[in-house]
Amino acid sequence: MNLLKKIIFMLTIVLILSGCSSEGNQTDNPELTTWEDLLNYGKNKEVAILMWGGNDSVNKYMDGYVSKSVKEKYGITLKRIPMNASEFMNKLLNEKKAALNPGSADLVWINAENFRTAKNGGLLWGPFTDLLPNLNQYYDLQASDLNYDTGIPIEGYEAIWGRAQLVFTYDSKYVQEPPKSFQELMEWVKENPGKFTYPKLPDDFVGAAFIRTAYYELVGNNDAFLKDMNQEKFKELSKPVIDYFKEMNPYLWREGRAFPVSQAQQDELFKNGEIYMTMGFEIGKTAGLVKAGVYPETVQTYVFDTGTIGNSHYLAVPFNSPNKAAALLVIDFLQSPEAQIEKLKPEVWGDMPAFSTNKLETIMLSDLETVESDPAFISMEFLANRRLPEVQSKYIDWIKELWTEEVGG
Repeated sequence: MNLLKKIIFMLTIVLILSGCSSEGNQTDNPELTTWEDLLNYGKNKEVAILMWGGNDSVNKYMDGYVSKSVKEKYGITLKRIPMNASEFMNKLLNEKKAALNPGSADLVWINAENFRTAKNGGLLWGPFTDLLPNLNQYYDLQASDLNYDTGIPIEGYEAIWGRAQLVFTYDSKYVQEPPKSFQELMEWVKENPGKFTYPKLPDDFVGAAFIRTAYYELVGNNDAFLKDMNQEKFKELSKPVIDYFKEMNPYLWREGRAFPVSQAQQDELFKNGEIYMTMGFEIGKTAGLVKAGVYPETVQTYVFDTGTIGNSHYLAVPFNSPNKAAALLVIDFLQSPEAQIEKLKPEVWGDMPAFSTNKLETIMLSDLETVESDPAFISMEFLANRRLPEVQSKYIDWIKELWTEEVGG
């Protein structure tokens, strides 16, 4: 009898421990199906975000306004880890190979070919976008870039963070009538040898977007880039673009024998007066630099009449994020109208919001109009009328290869 009691006692202990273990696993890896789940499991956690750290304005926005806001709102400690996309992609790939779970990151700043690689390689967790209230309330869910990232179906595996469009910056002290198309740019460059250049491909995102923009005007067939074609056909289509930039090379800064290695170096050349134009994706950055006295008041921004490439950037959750619920709380805050308008301010970041303006409440719309009233600022409506769609991600790779082989080499 005593033996039977001992056996029953031991079985009871095993069952209790099994129950505790199961409950613990559910707490560590909860099912996230509602906003309430995110609040229950996401508060008072640490969220590590891997993101490019090469822009001081972005870093200050994240380390200041965003970090303070999510701490006050949810008790979340935001840890920004500066890392280039190629580095964090390798990091996630290595963690996947090593079956490391939980991993070391909760969020990544991502888009285009990196998203394609991460999604196809099973490096992302999702789908999750239907859990985000700000996205569902303030965004146009039918918008192309909420469903496709450079032609890649998003399917809920990344959440839009912002939009961007290539804009040009010039000093009216030296450039009274800036060129309004690539054809005019060629004429201007030849009349002002050594005073224009663009960041080097394949590594610089801005330089690559500048070349992609040229395709729309010089090829003359806007629909071609939205269709599928093989690499040989694309190379044939690219001939007028490659010829254009080969012709331009001798009239560039350093006669085209060298290019700025980054947008930052391009901006520095502009600031020092070595070149008279620069370019970038932050639509309010120039206005902020004028306000800060970095650029003189003669510096202005514009876009070509023929349009410029516009694209979007996103946030995604790694497959092995240890704090997925907290990561989604941070994403939802970053998508809020308040956070989107804050990053639009020229003195903050100058990054274009991704929300739909016709869904904003009156007070938020008023805040947006206040930011856009800056005389050095280009309004979103003006840019939208001159926005060219992003090409498929595989074409971006091919353009970089062609430029490196034919132009930059």
